[in-house]
Amino acid sequence: MSLASFFLILPAFLLLMVLVDLSTNEAQTQEATLNSHEVLGVATDLETNLPFIGREVIRDKSLEVVNSGIPLSNSRKEVKEEFQNRMDKYCSKYADKGVFVECIILKVDNSYDPFCVEVKSKITVEKGTLKHNVNLTQNISLTNGSFPIYDPLPFVKCRGHGGATINEERISYGSSLANYLQSRGIKNYEAYENATSPLSIKKCPYDPYILHGNTNELVNLKNCIDNGFYHESNDGACFLCRLEGKGICSHYGMETFIIPAPTISPCMNNSSTAPSSVDHVIFNDTGHGTYSGHPILYFSSENHYFSLYLDNSHRQKYGVPIF
Repeated sequence: MSLASFFLILPAFLLLMVLVDLSTNEAQTQEATLNSHEVLGVATDLETNLPFIGREVIRDKSLEVVNSGIPLSNSRKEVKEEFQNRMDKYCSKYADKGVFVECIILKVDNSYDPFCVEVKSKITVEKGTLKHNVNLTQNISLTNGSFPIYDPLPFVKCRGHGGATINEERISYGSSLANYLQSRGIKNYEAYENATSPLSIKKCPYDPYILHGNTNELVNLKNCIDNGFYHESNDGACFLCRLEGKGICSHYGMETFIIPAPTISPCMNNSSTAPSSVDHVIFNDTGHGTYSGHPILYFSSENHYFSLYLDNSHRQKYGVPIF
């Protein structure tokens, strides 16, 4: 090949090298883009599914306590450990796709909203040279009609006293609650023979709570009781402490009504009292936390009369007449 011929084909050779280089770079760019989309998609998938898996864990831990009557010794730790086990299993499905996925559950604790549990986690997703990290703080709702979470507290407190049972959407106490109160020396425990209370956690829509009492014939109060709603409370136990069998705790919690069985005659004697029909009052076995309330008739039908016993503090909270 002459020198002239070499210089003639050199531009074509250089152009070919540039085209090959551009093609390689384009392929690498496309691969990086695809990997980036996949990595972000996996991270989004984890972020979306974390609350659902967390609800399953909380539901299962609650059912464990409901079925056994034995409280968890450290609910935050036990929920966190089980949550981690399930996230490890969930993340492992990506290994066959060449993606490294890790989700570390950092903390399970109370939320500012007592009808939620707060979870902090760290997600890591890697593929090739791409790595994506994100720290999350998410609230897991305890209230969902299609995915109910049961209140474990009554089953812990009544274990050894006859036991509470599930009757459709309510907890039936039979003689167990009266036996529990009698064992603590509480007066007029008989008022809670055959009492009932809500089974699953449902947030009351009558907010502010004085709306319970400011309707004719206490219709809102009756609707609240019939639907088994729970209310925010400075005195009631949070859900995580309920898993530990605590009737009260230092956290911002919730409360619900425990409903005495209907009577065949109205409680017209205003001097009659019984333990106030709020769960944290009845289940407060730390000292003198179970105090009395006076009866309030909220519904009657033929010869059946439905009453609650409420102290003045709770009467004021729910907008019913002060005794």
